[in-house]
Amino acid sequence: MRDDIMARVFWISILFLLAITACSSSNGLNATQTNLPPPDTTYTARTAEFRAGPFDEVQIRVRDMSDLNGTYYLNLDGRTKLPMLGDMDFAGKTSFEIATLIEERLSATYLQSPDVVVSLKPAFIEQVTVEGAIRKPGTYDAKPGLTLLETIALSGGASETANQRRAIIVRTIDGQRQMAAFDLIAIREGSAADPLIYGNDLIIVDGSRVRSVFLDIVRTSPIIAVFRPLF
Repeated sequence: MRDDIMARVFWISILFLLAITACSSSNGLNATQTNLPPPDTTYTARTAEFRAGPFDEVQIRVRDMSDLNGTYYLNLDGRTKLPMLGDMDFAGKTSFEIATLIEERLSATYLQSPDVVVSLKPAFIEQVTVEGAIRKPGTYDAKPGLTLLETIALSGGASETANQRRAIIVRTIDGQRQMAAFDLIAIREGSAADPLIYGNDLIIVDGSRVRSVFLDIVRTSPIIAVFRPLF
């Protein structure tokens, strides 16, 4: 009973701080938004559906044409030179789109029905930080398509003291630190979406021993434009 009262006091305190923060900002508080958009940087925005960019690695396999098989590296403009095909622009394309482009070029010159498989490997892997009531807190690679539940699993899962009804994602959007709350149990049950995680995100899982961490995050945030309390 006492823990329940303390939890409610804790979240009421956060809501109070949110109100103060919103009033002090010209942007205000967007209370209707329930999810966080992608972060500011171009690279992390590529994480959900990975698209080729500068210095990325491209692995190409073509059936019945071993001369093209190999690993290639993109230049600053996202371009590379392939045997027989010459200069290719892969910037901003997915692995499927790159394979389709190569197949089109091959079918016009060398093969009637080319079969191309492409895989992409980013030049730079950004990381996500997981803190709070977690078995193995720390930093982990923000691989393409990583979700909140997958990140929690990578960090060993929630600890015995965790309140899995409340997990916070903190993210920088439009130059401002923003956050949203998610219910891990509802996500596992399929009644809530499993949000995508991006490089430089901070995830904090609520627990009786980590509530001061939440309050510190809120106090140091110039504006929190996205927040959904879960009671």
